[in-house]
Amino acid sequence: MGRVKQPSEFNLLEIYVKEMERLGETRKNVYLDVDDSIATQIGKAIGAKVTLEQVQCLADRCLANECLEHNFVGSGKYGQLSLTATGFGIVRSIQRREEALVNRTFLKKASDYIEDHKGLFVALTVAIALAGLLLKLFIR
Repeated sequence: MGRVKQPSEFNLLEIYVKEMERLGETRKNVYLDVDDSIATQIGKAIGAKVTLEQVQCLADRCLANECLEHNFVGSGKYGQLSLTATGFGIVRSIQRREEALVNRTFLKKASDYIEDHKGLFVALTVAIALAGLLLKLFIR
């Protein structure tokens, strides 16, 4: 059984970027309310049920880390939030990293696989060397 994917701050910030692109506006002109529609969008993106409370917790973390900001007085804690330059940079950085992972060459993928599993390759090399040594000692 697979693990249930938890929503992250990136999922929330990415919604802002998608809305910016859809409207053709800069981050300074896009304001969103954290509500059930945002929770539904994040749920569709990660393939899991996401509650409004979870999204509000994500918004709190984004506000604390200055990825989102309040723009209007009286709009409530989760109303009319906009993306900051920091939040925009985070989204673009992660998107570029994911794109680079997808567009790797075969040799780069092989190199990364070896790097990720170098302990296994070291153990295999030691086993082969030990087998060769034992064969040389016992077969004369």
